[in-house]
Amino acid sequence: MSEMKTTSAKKTSGYNFGLKGWRIIGFEIVMLFFMTGITVDGLNTIVPKMAAYHNWSSDVLLSISTPASIVALFACVMWAAFIEKGGLKRVTLITMVLAGISLIAYGNSVNVVMYAISLVCVVTFINAFACNCGFAIVANWFPTKSGIANGIATIGMNLASAIINWVLTGLSNVFEITGALTVLGIVLFVLAGLVALFVKGTPEEDGCYPDNDPAVAEMLKNEEMPAEIGSQFSYKDAIKNKYVWMYGIGNGFFGLATVGIMSQLLSFFQEVRGYDASSALTMLTIAAVIGIAGAWIWGAVDQKLGPQKTCLIFGIWYLAGIILLISPLKIGMYVGLIMLGASIGGNGQFGPVLAAQAFGRKDFSVSFSCMNMISGIVRSCSYAVLAVLHSMSNGYSAPYTVFGIIAVVGGCMIFAMKEKKKEDVDEDTVAAY
Repeated sequence: MSEMKTTSAKKTSGYNFGLKGWRIIGFEIVMLFFMTGITVDGLNTIVPKMAAYHNWSSDVLLSISTPASIVALFACVMWAAFIEKGGLKRVTLITMVLAGISLIAYGNSVNVVMYAISLVCVVTFINAFACNCGFAIVANWFPTKSGIANGIATIGMNLASAIINWVLTGLSNVFEITGALTVLGIVLFVLAGLVALFVKGTPEEDGCYPDNDPAVAEMLKNEEMPAEIGSQFSYKDAIKNKYVWMYGIGNGFFGLATVGIMSQLLSFFQEVRGYDASSALTMLTIAAVIGIAGAWIWGAVDQKLGPQKTCLIFGIWYLAGIILLISPLKIGMYVGLIMLGASIGGNGQFGPVLAAQAFGRKDFSVSFSCMNMISGIVRSCSYAVLAVLHSMSNGYSAPYTVFGIIAVVGGCMIFAMKEKKKEDVDEDTVAAY
């Protein structure tokens, strides 16, 4: 109970998370690194190397990623129920171990069927421990500082974008791609052991105050706990709740715009701007590195203004960045790239922050799992939207502009839902019956 005893009654500063609080954020950075690195960005290296190693078709392997992500998306909704039954930390550890086993099986697949099944398991279990469990732990530890805490934690996503392909390539040069994925699976086992030793599901279990602030602990005791005792927030309640839908769709629009733009940004720089493949890849790396700073900046803005206003600003910023990116002036393109890079960093944090603000610690798992599913369904439409608009316009200006407008619409949807306390959300849910 050392941190709880030594923390003063004076409200702590925005970054005073305490040693154990920073440890929680550090673990979530690593968890999100694995999620983005293995299930998204790492596919740029994994797919062609697996295809070459086994003499399989790269197109077939890449096509498997879409249904695997959809299956995993629906499977991840179940984790809130498992967390409720088995406990947050236990589910975190189980899914980390299962992710490690699945990753080793994925790397050592002997046929395409095994590749597909193991990939579904990898995506499901990694998303479970990094998003469903990881974000829930962060929400428990930082109920009023979730904006800045998640802003720092989501740096892990941008670190993955910047370096995961270098890591996979380096390991593959030594162990082949099968050995590279096996090594990363073993790393997950080690990480699970560290989580077992050093991570608690709530600060109270670790002898700390939420937000490392005794005033917040007192607030939760006086205001949140009575409401939580009688809370029966279920999946049915979540699906009927307007905040879940508006926040889920709005945040999904951000993801749709990001995936749509980033998935073809390499082609944009080559086909439209005339860069060679190496220079275009450098531009993508620059965007990812800028995103590391962007994650922190958007988290700081969120903490200062609240997620609703921040999301509106984010959407407008996104559109402005796209307009500059596709402008004929080279200086405009560079400024637009910087703005989009910063946006990539902020994109991943809004969902958990909005769920934490509206639903509190106890109902976070159910509400966020449903919001995340809705966001994922919306986000998965990005490829179809891009394909249709690109074929109609025979270029990138039209689809990129539409993606910018979609981001603004997402920001407006979230902004329209004024900030409410948890008990107000509960009343809205009851009124839906």
